[in-house]
Amino acid sequence: MVGLILLAQAAVAAPDARAAVVCVRADPGRRPLEFTGKLVGKRPMPGEFTLPLKPGADVCNNLLRSKIATWSLRVTTSGFTPCELPAPEFGYRATYSARASARGMACKLIAKSPIGTWK
Repeated sequence: MVGLILLAQAAVAAPDARAAVVCVRADPGRRPLEFTGKLVGKRPMPGEFTLPLKPGADVCNNLLRSKIATWSLRVTTSGFTPCELPAPEFGYRATYSARASARGMACKLIAKSPIGTWK
């Protein structure tokens, strides 16, 4: 009986590797920021997005795993080199902070947690 309970707890705690959630939180600043992403493969892929960022609010997007393409994620603003975000680890929710300052764009990982199983 105890083994069955432990198996059930392990199943609930295991991250689902079919999807990832990536969030970006913009730090206060004067420049408008955008969070963009697209699947990069040998042919055009669905799933491209462009989301405006608001200071202090998390903007999230669900990314589905693809066997034939990889995600390219970036935070952009006019006049600056885009901030490239690393490809997500599927099964997790990653939150990044983004800032545009006089020195340019800066992005960093501020939180990462498992997203759980599909229901």
